[in-house]
Amino acid sequence: MADSCAVCGKTKVIGNQISHSHRVSKRAFKPNLQNVRAVVGGQAKKLRVCTRCIRSGWVQKAL
Repeated sequence: MADSCAVCGKTKVIGNQISHSHRVSKRAFKPNLQNVRAVVGGQAKKLRVCTRCIRSGWVQKAL
């Protein structure tokens, strides 16, 4: 899936967009994915990872 984190699997979540007059329509909350060169199995590999995984240290960046 294109909109998912390669580490934690976080995907988009569907919710409601509520206007000032309280009319409701559907919207999507997408994770903040970044392209990162990470070390996987001792080799550098390009991954799409959410910023929470990067910030938490679950991804070791390749040099």
